[in-house]
This record gives sequence, structure tokens and C-alpha cells, in this order.
Amino acid sequence: MRRFLVFCVLALVLAVSSSPGVAGETAPKVFGKGSWQDLIGSRKGQPLIVHFWSLACAPCLTELPEWGKFLAGHPGAPLVLINWETRPQPAARISTTLAKAGLAGAENWTLADDFEQKIRFAIDREWMGELPRTQLIARDGSVTTFAGAMDFSKLAAWPDKAKKTP
Repeated sequence: MRRFLVFCVLALVLAVSSSPGVAGETAPKVFGKGSWQDLIGSRKGQPLIVHFWSLACAPCLTELPEWGKFLAGHPGAPLVLINWETRPQPAARISTTLAKAGLAGAENWTLADDFEQKIRFAIDREWMGELPRTQLIARDGSVTTFAGAMDFSKLAAWPDKAKKTP
């Protein structure tokens, strides 16, 4: 019996370690207290697109492939994706979902724990938690917020316009 258990454990370890991931897939960074200030501070004076989404949000999942198309059509766009789950999900599930949407190479984050209210408040005191949500942050730090589905025709010109903002 003991040999059988050892065999099963070894087989499981080999299966997990040798299972192929999605090409270009990156594990999300952990988004917790102070992450918003770090994210914004590290890009001060640069335009930034921050998109908040969730695996539990049907409109978010429907829209993710559009974000993938946007990024493919605008290589180098300053896009950051933040997975905003009220109950944390496995990093592999998040990475796989992004990869299927064409966002495997995008910078992505996920909440550190399920106490998101304080973190949300630090981002925007008016944000009640609705998703999807996108914030466009211009070079001068001004923020334009979109709640709900993104209008990609308006977004397409934004990175160039935001770079020109004095």
C-alpha cells in the first residue's frame, strides 16, 4: 500500500511539473496594500491604462478578447490588467484566461486577499466595486474612468493623445 501511495504522489508530481503552460503566460503579481501607489509612482509622467476585471464577471470575460485585439493592434500600449476577485482565484486560472484572450504578455496583477474594500478606496473613493472598470491615467496624472464595457474606438487614440498632454 505504501509503495502504491508513493507511486501515485510521484506520478502526480511528474504530471504537474511536465504539463505545458500557455506560451508567454506570466503569473500575476500580487496586488495589495500600497500596490496602487507603487504602480502609479513607477510610471509617473507616463500614460497608463489600468483595466480591472474578474473571472466572476461575465461582461469582463466577454470583453477580454477585445483587450487582446487592442494590445495586438497597439504593441507597447501601457496596459496593466488587475484581476479583482472578492475571493482570490488560482494564479494559473487567471493566467490561462488572459492567455486565451491574447493577453499572455500583458502586465497583470491579482488581489492579495479578499478584503478589497480598503484597496479599492485607495484607488478611487467613489468606486463601489462595479466591473469591468478602466482608468486612463494621463502624463499629468489626470484620470478618466470608464465603468462597464470599454469603447475601443475612443481608446485607440488615447495613448498617443495622453503622451502629448503637457
